[in-house]
Amino acid sequence: MRIFELHFNPRPKNESAEEIFDSFCYEPENTHEKRMGSLYAVGELRNLLPQNIHLLNNLSRVMKDKFYATSFQAPEKAFESCLKAANEFLAQEVSKENVSWLGNLNFAVLRLTLHHFAGKRILPKALRKKQWTIDFSKAGGIKIFLLSAKQIIDLGKDFDFEEIEPYPLKIFTKSLSGRISFGDKIMILTQGVYDFFSKKDLFNKFLEATILDEKKIREILKTDEEGTPEISGVLLLIDSMSEPLKRPKIVTFKKELEKFSMKEVFFPLLKILLKLNLAVRVLIDKITFKLQNIFSLPKIKIGRKGEKQRSLSSPIFKQKIKISDNLKKNLILIFLLIVLLLAGFFIFQLQEKQKLKEGEKILSEVQEKILKAENFLIFNNEEQSWTILKEAWEEILPLTKEEGPLKDKAVSLNDSIESNLKNISKLELVSDPEIVFEFDPKEFIPQKMVYSNGDLYFFSPLSNKLFKINPQNKNKNSYTFPSGNDKEVSLATNFGGAILFFSKPDKIVFFQGENFGQSFSLKLPYSDLNLVSFASYQGGIYFLDSKRGEIIKYLSPFEGGKDSPQFYLNSQTKKAADSKSMAINGSIWILKEDNIVSQYYNGRYQKDLSLEFFPFPKRLYKIFARPYLPYLYLLEPTQNRVIVLEKTGEVVKQFQSEKFDSLKDFTVSENGKTIWILNGLIIYQITL
Repeated sequence: MRIFELHFNPRPKNESAEEIFDSFCYEPENTHEKRMGSLYAVGELRNLLPQNIHLLNNLSRVMKDKFYATSFQAPEKAFESCLKAANEFLAQEVSKENVSWLGNLNFAVLRLTLHHFAGKRILPKALRKKQWTIDFSKAGGIKIFLLSAKQIIDLGKDFDFEEIEPYPLKIFTKSLSGRISFGDKIMILTQGVYDFFSKKDLFNKFLEATILDEKKIREILKTDEEGTPEISGVLLLIDSMSEPLKRPKIVTFKKELEKFSMKEVFFPLLKILLKLNLAVRVLIDKITFKLQNIFSLPKIKIGRKGEKQRSLSSPIFKQKIKISDNLKKNLILIFLLIVLLLAGFFIFQLQEKQKLKEGEKILSEVQEKILKAENFLIFNNEEQSWTILKEAWEEILPLTKEEGPLKDKAVSLNDSIESNLKNISKLELVSDPEIVFEFDPKEFIPQKMVYSNGDLYFFSPLSNKLFKINPQNKNKNSYTFPSGNDKEVSLATNFGGAILFFSKPDKIVFFQGENFGQSFSLKLPYSDLNLVSFASYQGGIYFLDSKRGEIIKYLSPFEGGKDSPQFYLNSQTKKAADSKSMAINGSIWILKEDNIVSQYYNGRYQKDLSLEFFPFPKRLYKIFARPYLPYLYLLEPTQNRVIVLEKTGEVVKQFQSEKFDSLKDFTVSENGKTIWILNGLIIYQITL
C-alpha cells in the first residue's frame, strides 16, 4: 500500500489567503490502533475568512482523536463515532456564529483496514486473498473515485444530493462501506484537480499504471504541454498494489519558475580568476623561497680558546622547511577562495547600490506620475488619471514588500495611489450598515435569499424551512417545503410575482403568497450537469451549466415546456465555460471563475466587460441584474463589498464594510436603489 499526497500550487496559509486545502493521513501507532486501520481525509475551504485558517486541521484532528479513542469498538462503529464528533464540532462553530464556512467546506474522510479473506481458514495466511475494507463519507463538492479492473467508479455520487440536517446540525449525514482488492486505487480530489484530470483524461492513465511511484506520477502529469498545471488543489492517491504499507509521500507541484544558472553568474568571474592563476603561482613560489631562508639557521661554533672549534648543528636546524606541491595547491585554493569571497562581496555591494539607485528612480517616476494623475483629476479626466495611477501602482507595489531604506517612502506613495484609485472607483466605506434582521442560529441558518413583492425570502440546503422577512415592518413568517421537495433547495428565482425553487437534480416547486403550489420535474438534456445558477425572463426559465458552459432554456414550464429543454447558445458561439453565476436583463450576463463578465445576446457571445475598478477583483462570487434596470451588481465576499456597474462595465458605486465579513448572498429592489445583503446571520440594508 502506497499513499501519495499530491498538492498542486499550494498557497500560503495566512490571513490574506482566499482558500486553503490539505490532506491528512493518520496511520496506526500501536497494536490496538492497527485493528482500527488507517484514517485519511482531504479538505478544501473556499472564500476563507481569517478565523477559519485552522478549521481543516482542527476538524481532521477531532475526527482522528475520536476514531482512535478506544480499541474496543468495531472499526465501523469507530468511524461512525468520528463522523458524529465532526458534526458536533461544526455545530459548535455555528453556535459561535462562525457560519462563513457553510457552503464553502468540501471534505472527505475514509477508513482503510487490511483484511485477509478466504473461504476456509485452512489456507495459509500468505495465500489468502488480500482485500481492504473501507468506510467513507463526504460533504460538499469533493470527489472520490475507485480505479478497479479497468473501471473508473464514482464512489461519491450517492452523497451529491444527500439532505443535510439543520438542527442538530449534520454535515456528514451518512457513510458507505465496501471492500477493495489488491491492485485497486482510490483517488480523493478537490474540484479543480478533478476538472483538470477530466480534461486531460488522466484517470485512464492512472488506471493503466501497474505500479506507481513519484517518478511515474510526474511522468503522467507531464501530459500538460506547459508542465505543472495552473490549478490549485489536492489529490490523495491510495495505491493498494504494493505492500507493506509505506509512509505517505507528499508530492508538491508548483508552477515552474525561471531557472537560475550558476554558470551565467560566475563564469565571467572565473575567467578572471583563471587568468590570475599564473601570477598566484609565482607569488606562492616567492613566499616559499622566503620561508626557506627564514628557517635555514646559521651553524654555531663551540670550543675552548685555542682549541680547534667544532661546529654544532642539530638536525632540526640543519633541515630546511620544504613546501610540498600539495601544500602549494592548497594555498592556491585558499587564496582563490578568499579572492572569490571578496569579489562576491564587492559584486553584492555593487548590485545593492545599483538596486537602490533603480528603486530611487522608480520612486521618483512614480511621484511624478501621481502629480500628473492628480492634475488630470482636477480637469475631471478620470480615465486618463486611472491609467496613469494603475501603472504607477504596479510599479511601486514590489517596493512596498521589500525591506530596506526605500520601503517607508514606497508605502507612503502606494497609500496615496490607492486613495486616488478608490476615489475614482467610487468606493464608499460603510462603517455602520443598517441592520434589518438577525436570525437565531438554533432556529435557522440562512444561505440564500430572493426578493419578491416587497418581501425577502431565505432558504438553505441545510433546512426544509423557508423564511419570509418584510424589511419595512420586520415581520417574520416561516413555511415548510412540501414533502419530496426539500432535498437541497439550492437555487431560486422571481417568476412573475411568484418564486420558483429548484432542488437538484431536476425538481421545481412553486410558491406564491402564503402557499406552495404546483411542483414538477424537468426533463434534463443530459445527465452530468452542474447547474450553478437559475434565472427567469419573460415567462421562460434559464439554467447555467458550468461543466459544459451551456445555458439551458425552458419555455413556459407550466404549459408543457418542462419537457422541452433548449440550448440557448448558438452551436457556433463561444460557450460560457468555467462560469459560476448568471443574470438576465435582456442580455444574459455570465460571471466566470477568472473574474470575467461576459455578455450574451440572442444566443451569441457579444463581449467581455473591462472591469477597471479598485481594489482589483480577487474572487467575484455572484452577479445580479433586473429587467429594465441599467445596472449590474456584483458580490465579492473576499474583499467585503458589493459593486454596482453600468452595462458598459463602468463603476457606479462600491460599498465596502468591515462588518461584511461573512457575505453569503444579496438581492436588489425593483427600482435598483436598495440592496439587501445576507452576511452570516444578519441582513443588512444599503441604499444606492
